[in-house]
Amino acid sequence: MNSSVFRGHFPPARDARCPLDPPPALMHLLREEPISKIELWDGTKAWLITSYVEGHSILADDRFSADPRRPGFPEKSNAYVGTIGKDRNIRVLDNPEHDLQKRMMVRDFTVKRVNEIRPRIEALMDKLLNDILERGPVSDLVEDLAIPLPTMLICELLGVPYEHQEFFGHRTHAMLSAPPDEAANAGREMNEFMEKLVDMKIKSPANDLISRLVHEQMIPGHLTREDLVSTSRLMLLAGHGTTASMISLSALLLIGQPEAARQIRENTDPAFLKNAVEEMLRYLGILHSGRRRIAIEDVHIGDHVIKAGEGVVVMNNVMDRDECVFKDADKFDIARVNAREHTAFGFGIHQCLGQLLARMELQVVHAKLWKRIPTLSLAVPFEELRFSTGVSRYEVIKLPVTWDH
Repeated sequence: MNSSVFRGHFPPARDARCPLDPPPALMHLLREEPISKIELWDGTKAWLITSYVEGHSILADDRFSADPRRPGFPEKSNAYVGTIGKDRNIRVLDNPEHDLQKRMMVRDFTVKRVNEIRPRIEALMDKLLNDILERGPVSDLVEDLAIPLPTMLICELLGVPYEHQEFFGHRTHAMLSAPPDEAANAGREMNEFMEKLVDMKIKSPANDLISRLVHEQMIPGHLTREDLVSTSRLMLLAGHGTTASMISLSALLLIGQPEAARQIRENTDPAFLKNAVEEMLRYLGILHSGRRRIAIEDVHIGDHVIKAGEGVVVMNNVMDRDECVFKDADKFDIARVNAREHTAFGFGIHQCLGQLLARMELQVVHAKLWKRIPTLSLAVPFEELRFSTGVSRYEVIKLPVTWDH
């Protein structure tokens, strides 16, 4: 296959009959041409990596930079170029700057801290389920559960007033996928929102991450105000959207896998649920546009030489369907022994800082959802569901469900 067929349309379309699977064209490349070339939306040429071993190698190699300011960087879209592509935060920093900034935040995302947060996640989940059951017998799980749970939680952790969630939700979406002018305007409005929030934290600090960054890092001079705003915006953006997509898509997956849902409902071993969540993350792979890097020197990858200045798109969602690593990779298997080897949260230094929190949220959701609503089913034919193929993540737009009552 000549991967130039993707020109201007990347990632390529999924099969409407199997919308939870990666695009067939990419799966073909995984089998036949795991290291290939692609032309992106702006004419930039880049290497496309679909195999697990080579992708892993690139993401762990400091000869590949995540800095979008480098000429030839394979940016995702024009919207990215004008908004978060300009930010200076852990998403785009290379070492040593990356690790310096990461250490400023990591204590809020440790195993101990996430375990402390779990009762709050459970309480929020119980409230949302109570509301769903009270309003029933039909609910949109996207609007009533998938969006509010991670949004309320990240707002509490960062110290962002939840009443502004509609404002930043719309701006976040525009920043990632709107036309350039609209994206840039949304980015400016989000920066202004964060600037006001920083001013508020200077005057009235609270027990939240942004307050700590303001008083422990920005005021002493370890972090600039501009970088603090950029970092806070990234955490808000990443902390609710991706988890919301995973909650709704994993619920849809299990509606179509009633035996797996039954096992999750009946199995009382916490390790079983944890592994089931890892398999959901592997199987669904919602971040579907690839991890973007650029070579800063010539690097041999397989039988190819990626030259300095050439961009790379590492397709982690396709890597996680690689039969060389995951036996029967296209099968959803909640007992898969190596499910946690997935790359849904990336690999190398740029692994998602909030991955422990995201895992915990998904574990709480599925521990409670199938026990409280064991007869959960779609309220519309599957064919009527619509999916968003936004520039960063894949998601179901609405998920109407019903249940016996």
